[in-house]
Amino acid sequence: MGRWPGQLIDRLDFYHAQAKKRILEFRDIESEAERYAEESYDRRGQWFNPDTDDPASSAEAAWDDGITYYGLLEDLRKQMILSIAAGMYHERDKQFRDWLDRELGHNFSLDKLRPDLWKQDIGTLFDMLDSWGWDLRAEGFHDTIDSCRLIVNVYKHGHGTSLNQLKERFPQYLRSFGGSGSFGWDYVHYNQLEVGEEALTRFQEAFRNFWKYVPARTIAGDNTPVPTWFEKALTRKPRDKEKPIAKGAL
Repeated sequence: MGRWPGQLIDRLDFYHAQAKKRILEFRDIESEAERYAEESYDRRGQWFNPDTDDPASSAEAAWDDGITYYGLLEDLRKQMILSIAAGMYHERDKQFRDWLDRELGHNFSLDKLRPDLWKQDIGTLFDMLDSWGWDLRAEGFHDTIDSCRLIVNVYKHGHGTSLNQLKERFPQYLRSFGGSGSFGWDYVHYNQLEVGEEALTRFQEAFRNFWKYVPARTIAGDNTPVPTWFEKALTRKPRDKEKPIAKGAL
């Protein structure tokens, strides 16, 4: 493993460690919600009229305030975990393309190749590496990273192909409304996405193993077979610059 992937692993470890510290702030939201309910009850007491108001109603309203506050904190915790997962995945995706960019630059013209390289989806790039003898999909870390990809897509886009694939391949990340085979499981909504803190550790380990697997150099060279989009990018002729209109031509 080269020095550059090693730096990425160090960066990934730092990101994960700092993210866990931030999530720790949400570990005791039950106590925080109880304090909020007590404060709500105290606030209501300032305007309490014993002649007209019911103490039980005030207590119940304060309890409801605490439940609502707990729900908001829990939603925020879940959103933070999903945001961290998205950050981990998108950072790996960019750095992976950047690595390919650097490595292919040893043998090919990046002026022609780079625009097409960066717009290919990740599966297309894996297909290319597979044809060169580097089968990422066969490695143990791939399914974990792919589950992260689907989770991030569902988090970002909601309903769609990624949600259906997540249900079929990684249903453990979807909260079931009634269990397998029930009506609630036949129809899946994106708000059933359920990703816990422990998943971040699995993702981090998978990304670490991914970078450990990266070879020092690709095997791509002048005689290496390349996919059609790759060949077209290298053989594409530059666009002719527009010629200035001569004075008096209009």
